[in-house]
Amino acid sequence: MKTAFIVRETRGQWIGDFAAAVRAAGWRAELVTEPLGDAERAELGALVDGFVVVDDVRDAPAVAEALRDRAPAAVLTAAEGIIASTARIAELLGVARCPAEVFTLAHNKFAVRRALAAAGLPGPRAALFADPADAAKIAAEVGLPAIVKPVNGAASALVRTVSTVDELTAAYHLLATRLPENSDARYHRLLPGPLDPLRVFLVESLLDGPEYAVDVLVREGTAEPVTVVGKPLIDERKFELGMVCPPFGLPEERAGLITEAASAAVLALGLTSTCAHVEVIDDAALGPVVVEVNAGRPAGGAQPALLRLATGIDVTAEAVSLALGTPPPARGTGLPVPVGYLIVYAEGTGRLVRVEGTAEVADLPEVLDVVTIVSPGQVLSDDQEIYAVNVLVAGFADVDDLAALHAEAAKLVRFELEES
Repeated sequence: MKTAFIVRETRGQWIGDFAAAVRAAGWRAELVTEPLGDAERAELGALVDGFVVVDDVRDAPAVAEALRDRAPAAVLTAAEGIIASTARIAELLGVARCPAEVFTLAHNKFAVRRALAAAGLPGPRAALFADPADAAKIAAEVGLPAIVKPVNGAASALVRTVSTVDELTAAYHLLATRLPENSDARYHRLLPGPLDPLRVFLVESLLDGPEYAVDVLVREGTAEPVTVVGKPLIDERKFELGMVCPPFGLPEERAGLITEAASAAVLALGLTSTCAHVEVIDDAALGPVVVEVNAGRPAGGAQPALLRLATGIDVTAEAVSLALGTPPPARGTGLPVPVGYLIVYAEGTGRLVRVEGTAEVADLPEVLDVVTIVSPGQVLSDDQEIYAVNVLVAGFADVDDLAALHAEAAKLVRFELEES
């Protein structure tokens, strides 16, 4: 029996889903991880067939050496911060499906912006912001209003909208102060260049239009978009509150342009035998613009459940089959009605003690499922879009209905945090 090694950086709902998909393919699933406490090892032990414990999962040569005598047939992950290093492990072991350098490029948002422009795809004006003294020059180059964000960030961490030079300068100082405090290891490693993500940020001109998401599967050089998901509910932090599939009022022709843009972007970046979660804004002037390519993983949170309910396609199983090089999994049929996905976040920053109220949310008549992704002991922060409680719904009529459902669920869910 073949063995796939799943590389874990931190806690994640995806680990059990990936292990189940590996086992469904008839393979063993072993977990590569840094040292675990007894309780967490026991919890994960129910999901996988074994463990390989290493000092640092990001040390590709060391991890490859630890796996070399275990006959690895595949090495995979969905942990955003280690997708490139995991691909490098697979390269060192001769089981890579997509070059590691492709993922390295994809995790540098400025490099992605240049690559997509070189391929002829539309995009916002963009510049690297390395010195607050350059704020006026950057504002003139990019235009205002603009978005300021980490050059290798995810989960809307510290994304800020600015309308003046003073606000642009303040955003630089905010990111330069807060990012070093962020526990996510990706911000503490230099990018090729070298580029220090703790002091060099990305500024992009503000796009104007509705936001969408498209998961794209790339098999044998062909990009297959799964479907378009609308994001009608987004708060002032750019955190996603509610999604819907299919999107409200989106004409088929417009949906086709959005999926074309997402597919063209993943191919322009050189992705192959993998998947990507692509975010698109349908700009009033430029049309569909790819704003982010999360290469090497499907949608996060409970979005795979949304896609499965809406389309019958299990994007997690699809992603695993691409990583293993096995035939595509069987596909079902989606529900005949729109499916919504609501996200409830903890307010404030601290270490999670407990989550209450999810049973009451599950009792609401429109609710199909409630998935709590966070767990006690996890540090939650207002700076990062951590999908805490995820609610799948149906039976709503429009965006106002969806917003009302979100408000009702948010009232019922209670997070107890302690100082971290």
